[in-house]
Amino acid sequence: MRMPLLDRAFYLLDSARSPQDFTLILNVHDLPDVERLYAGAKSAMNRFPISACSVARGAWVWRESTFKLTVAEGEAAIARFIDEPFDLQREPPVKQLLVSSTRLATRFHHAAADGLSAALWLGHQLNVAYELETAQLERDEFDVLSFRQSETSVHRSQFAYDGASDPLRTSHSQRSGSRSWSTICFNARELQKPCRRVGGFTYHDLLATCALEVIRKWNDDCRGGARVGLWVPINVRREARVGFGNGTSRIRVYANYDRAAPLVEKCRAVRQQVTWTTKHGEWVVPELPWVTRLPDSFAGPLLRNYLKLPKIDMATAVFTHASTSLANAEAFKHVDRIECVGLLHTRQNLAINAATHSGHTSLTLTYDPAQLTAADIKQLTQLFSDQIDRARRELS
Repeated sequence: MRMPLLDRAFYLLDSARSPQDFTLILNVHDLPDVERLYAGAKSAMNRFPISACSVARGAWVWRESTFKLTVAEGEAAIARFIDEPFDLQREPPVKQLLVSSTRLATRFHHAAADGLSAALWLGHQLNVAYELETAQLERDEFDVLSFRQSETSVHRSQFAYDGASDPLRTSHSQRSGSRSWSTICFNARELQKPCRRVGGFTYHDLLATCALEVIRKWNDDCRGGARVGLWVPINVRREARVGFGNGTSRIRVYANYDRAAPLVEKCRAVRQQVTWTTKHGEWVVPELPWVTRLPDSFAGPLLRNYLKLPKIDMATAVFTHASTSLANAEAFKHVDRIECVGLLHTRQNLAINAATHSGHTSLTLTYDPAQLTAADIKQLTQLFSDQIDRARRELS
């Protein structure tokens, strides 16, 4: 099957210093044995065939017996797993690591899957492994996602700055391509209920606003630019919860509200931006026919150089938030916590990935350790913890 536009774009953007994959790390209190996990993975690959493919000449090609499930001991194994090369020409876009029988790390290449697809894949694998669902033995047909359409398609939000957002200030500019991460966990219900009571914004908006507040304070303290924004993936499937693949485009949200305003008003300002950009089609997938027509050796450098142009607004950081309820998988009741180690584009020095599960939110900061030191991340993590505490107090 020929690679759709979004798949090919992420495949072309992938490089040693900008790996375009993400990892979900599940803490599970009673994981099935390896054989059952492998059976669940094989069933998921039959249900979602692209997850069993590799890339050849711009197309997804089925490779039935290439899935890799590795068993290891110790947390260091996860870091090695996340940093090892991910070659879609030789392996499928999903691979797993089981650590100490309690941690299941799964890497998904963004050329083939987004967060919703990852949740669907893992939900099915675990359902089969826990014998809550019958294994699928026959391969389904390839399913190409269809995207929403819009009568309007603006390239920039009316709330955007005059020019690109400022980058996150880092201790060093050189990028290594390695990824490290730090996670904080907090009670989601203590924040979700006040959001509903106050009204005018969602829990997602609250977390995005907290992220904007933190990165602006960070840039202020480090003498970086104050024009900060978030690159926010958004689901553009015609049927919001149906289909495995890369079904996300993006919108951008900016901290261009009154600094002195109460947090509630800042959250409502963020909701206003999300509503406007959704209505006016900032999320519409652009037409880039040359990406599919040119050989990889030409298309890749052209796309990467285009996104390096100063006028292109890649925002200050990536922000995502998802709930496991989207997967509709009974087996997730065995999962205690979920961390998401995100991807980093060459112009984005921080990814903020939040996952809400069983009343708790895990917020993971992904960064390049060559750019941000351990002391930097300790400070950033503390800023996020302080901001969440401040939100809890103000909302209550």
